[in-house]
Amino acid sequence: MGTGFFGHVLAALLLVSSFVMVSAPADAADFDLSKLKAGGYVVLLRHVKAGGSDSDDLDLADCRTQRQVGAAGRKQAAELKQRFLAAGITELRLLSSQYCRALQTAELLDLGTVTEEPALNYFHWRMGDKDAVYDGLRRFIVALEAPGEGPPLVLVGHTHAFNIIGLEAADAGGGLVLRPNGSDRPEVVGTITAP
Repeated sequence: MGTGFFGHVLAALLLVSSFVMVSAPADAADFDLSKLKAGGYVVLLRHVKAGGSDSDDLDLADCRTQRQVGAAGRKQAAELKQRFLAAGITELRLLSSQYCRALQTAELLDLGTVTEEPALNYFHWRMGDKDAVYDGLRRFIVALEAPGEGPPLVLVGHTHAFNIIGLEAADAGGGLVLRPNGSDRPEVVGTITAP
């Protein structure tokens, strides 16, 4: 039965499908985090899952007025921490948006001191002029320098940080590995899939 018409069609389909599978780009595998130890890269991480909403009277100093990380987000952060540890990374240099969900993400990674970076803040109408906020992020990205050997640099921000550099935002808890190049379009060298 394999030598008849249908057998030839099936053989042709298998040949074509194997060619397509070989010639199609491979799925974007997660970046090998151990490479971060050599320096030259920056991780842009979107905060983990957060519930609630930012209120109209948002106050960066008061988490009750903002979205916050819940159980699902804490689980994601724990998994991200384990990924870094499994790659031999026991310390990170963490710069975070001042919003609670980003700060909580960085703190839950528990791999270094968290420093607030206002340039990573998400726009809220109480935060001033939208264009000024986003221009500040662009200037920050342009001036960004990848660390040499030592603790890798991880930026914890929001969807707009990806969009500002012309990229689709990662899912909550996911990110990209970048190679800064003095422009607001750093080279993307890898992905970190959200847990």
